[in-house]
Amino acid sequence: MSSIAISNAEISVNIQLYPFSISISRGKTRLIERLSSEYDVELNGFRRSFHPEIVKREKNIVKVNDESIGISLELRLLNGFVEISWRSNRVIDKIVDTWVSCDLREWYGQGELRFQVFPLSRHFISGTPYSLDGNEFLARRIQAPLWLNRRGYGILIDNYELFEISFFGRGVTIKALNVKDFTYHITIGKDLRDCRRRVLKKIGLPQRMPDRRILAKPIFSTWAYFKKDINQEKVLEFAKEIKEHEFPCSVIEIDDKWETAYGDHEFDFDRFPNPKDMIGKIHKMGYLVTLWVHPFINYDSKNYEYAKSKGYLVLDPEEDIPMEVKWWNGKGGLLDISNPKAREWFNNALISLKRRYDVDGFKFDAGDATYLVIRRKGKVRIGRTYGNLKPNQYTDEWIRFIAENHYDLAEVRVGFLAQRYGVVTREGDKESIWGLNGGLYATITQALTLSITGYPYIMPDMIGGNEYEFKCDKELFIRWVEATILMPIVQYSIPPWRYDDETVNISKKYTLLHENLVDYYIMLAKKAMKEGDPIVTPLVLRDPEDDEGAYISDEYLVGNLLVAPIVERGREEREVYLPKGVWIDIWSDREIKGPNKITVEAPLDKLPLYVEVHAKMLLNILRRTLAEVER
Repeated sequence: MSSIAISNAEISVNIQLYPFSISISRGKTRLIERLSSEYDVELNGFRRSFHPEIVKREKNIVKVNDESIGISLELRLLNGFVEISWRSNRVIDKIVDTWVSCDLREWYGQGELRFQVFPLSRHFISGTPYSLDGNEFLARRIQAPLWLNRRGYGILIDNYELFEISFFGRGVTIKALNVKDFTYHITIGKDLRDCRRRVLKKIGLPQRMPDRRILAKPIFSTWAYFKKDINQEKVLEFAKEIKEHEFPCSVIEIDDKWETAYGDHEFDFDRFPNPKDMIGKIHKMGYLVTLWVHPFINYDSKNYEYAKSKGYLVLDPEEDIPMEVKWWNGKGGLLDISNPKAREWFNNALISLKRRYDVDGFKFDAGDATYLVIRRKGKVRIGRTYGNLKPNQYTDEWIRFIAENHYDLAEVRVGFLAQRYGVVTREGDKESIWGLNGGLYATITQALTLSITGYPYIMPDMIGGNEYEFKCDKELFIRWVEATILMPIVQYSIPPWRYDDETVNISKKYTLLHENLVDYYIMLAKKAMKEGDPIVTPLVLRDPEDDEGAYISDEYLVGNLLVAPIVERGREEREVYLPKGVWIDIWSDREIKGPNKITVEAPLDKLPLYVEVHAKMLLNILRRTLAEVER
C-alpha cells in the first residue's frame, strides 16, 4: 500500500508513503500539504529520508514507522485539528517538516519582527525562536508559534521543545531540534476567524482584563524622556507638569534607574531620598505609581551572593555555578522563576516595595528566551533550572508568575503561549522614525500581528518612540498620537508640551476621546475573554474573503470604529479602504457605502475615523467628545 487516508466530517488526511508526504483537505478542497523534502530527519550528523510502513490504522488515527531509523509518526484527527506526533526511542538531531499552502492565500502570525510586515507572507523569516543561534531577534519579545492562513487553516506548535523555523511566503519549514518526541497541530476552521478561535481556545483565552484606570487614561513613563537620568525631584516635577496641563493620566511609571544596583529591589536613596513621600505626593495628584523591574541580579547587587547561595539563580549548563547572563545593563545572574523558593523571595521583595513605599504595581521587563541560552565552543547551551525549563517555557513561566501575583497594572513585553494570562502586552521598543523597521508604522503592523495571534490587551510603545538615535519632531509626535491613541492601553513619555500649544491641544483631544471610550474597551475586553475576539482588529478578520482587506496594514478596527492614521512624513491626505458596510465619516457626517476606496484630507490635527452606521452609541460618544474639545 503506497498511501492511506483518514477522515471525519470536517477534515480528510492523505498520507503518501514514498516519497513521504501528507495532504490535508476540508471537504473536497485541498488546503495544505507536507512536502517531501531533501531529508526528513538528521541522526548523528547524517541526513535521512523517512521511509515508513503502516503499523496502525483506526477511524481517526494512523501510525507509520520507519524501523531503519527508529522513528514513528502518528496522525490523529481531533475536533478541528490534525495532531502530528513524531516519536523515537532516542534523541534525534533534527526532524524536518515543510508545510505549504495549496493556493496563494496570505499568512499571518509569528510575532514581533525587526521589520514588521503585514501580512506575514510579504517577508522571508529564518531563525530560532529560542536561542542566539541564527536570527537573534526571534529569541526576543513576543514570539507566537502560530501561523494562520486566510483560507482558514493554520499551524500551532503548542509545546516548548526546541525548534527552528523558516517562513518563505507559501509556508513554513519546522525543524525540531534534539528531541525524542515532537507534537504539534494543524488546525482547520470554516474560515480564518473560526480557525483563529479554535486555536486560541486550545491555547487558552484570557480570563481577566486590565484595570479600568489604565484602559481609560494613558500611562506616563519616565524612560524615553529622561532615560536613566531620573531622581525624586525630576519625577515629582514630571507629575506636576502633567497635572498643570490637566492632561489625562492614570500612572506615573518610574523606569530605569531607581535601584542602586540592578537586582537590589531597593531605591537608590541618593537619587530618591524619600520615595514614600514622593509617591504620596503623586497619589495626591491623582496618579498611581509603578516601578520598572526585571529578572536580573547583577554581580554588584547586594542580593547576588545571597541569591547564589540559596540556589535562586539559573545554573550554568555545565558547571554548578550561576550562569553568567549578559544583558543591556551589564552582567550577572538570572532569577530561576521555576524555583518555588526563588519565586517566593522575588515576590516578597516586590510586596515589600508596595508595603513600605505604597508602590501600586510594576512594569515587568525582559523574560526573553534568549537569556536562558549561551554559546560555548561554537555550540548553543541552555541554562539549568529547578524545573528543567526550555527557553520559551521560561518566558511563559515569567508571565504566569506576574499574572498570579501582580496582575493589576502589570505590563510585559514577552510571550510565547501566554495568551491565557491576559496581561497587558507592550510592544517592543520603537525608534523615533516613521517606517516598518521599528518606527511609527510598525506600531500598527505589530498590533495587528499580536491581535491576530491572540493578545488582546495591546499597548504600543511610548508615543514618539524612544529617541535612541533620532529625535522625535512635532509632526512625528502628533501622527504617533493619532496612530495609537485608540488602542486599548496607551503610553506617553515625551510630554506634548515639549513642543507647543498646538501639540498639547491635539494630543489632549484624542486622549480625551480614548478616555470616553473606556466602557467600549471594557465591552470588547469581555468579548476577548469569551470568544477570543481581538480589540485591535485587522480588516482581514472582519471579512477573510475580502481580497483588498487582506493586505491593509495601515488601518485597524476597534469594534465598529475604523482608524486610518497617517504613517508617512509630510502627507496630509491618504487613501482609505472602507470594507463592506455603511460607514459614517466622523468629521463630515457623510455616509459612505463599502467596499470602497476613498481619498481623504488629513491635515496634522485630523485622524480619519469612520463608524458603522448602526453603531449609534459609539457614534454619539465620538460626536459628543469631539464637539466638547473643539469648543
